[in-house]
Amino acid sequence: GEQFFHGVAASMYTLLIRGAFLDGIDKVMRALVDEEIALAGVFLVYVLLATLTVMNLLVGVLCEVVNVVATTEKEELMVQFVKSKLLRVLNEVDEDNDGVITKTEFLKILECSEACRALYDVGV
Repeated sequence: GEQFFHGVAASMYTLLIRGAFLDGIDKVMRALVDEEIALAGVFLVYVLLATLTVMNLLVGVLCEVVNVVATTEKEELMVQFVKSKLLRVLNEVDEDNDGVITKTEFLKILECSEACRALYDVGV
């Protein structure tokens, strides 16, 4: 006890480093068992709760990263899909093959259900 918990700062250090990060937990447990078995039980409960909390935090961070990556990949795939579809439609309606869309060519694009569906799918 007194070796690890002789003040507030030392107690906080012991609980964080030895209790939550499990660095040298055996020394603390031996000292607490020698002093009072109930203190060792309370410390063990703290260790179990702290490790479960850290594990849940890490799992939550991992899930969030996977979710963000999946969302980004899905958006990129959607953009590529719409881009390829619109380029195909643009090549079909580009009458003079100059790569520039005139007003009449744009109106033809709007009449094409495939192009309208692709634009609708991405929220345009």
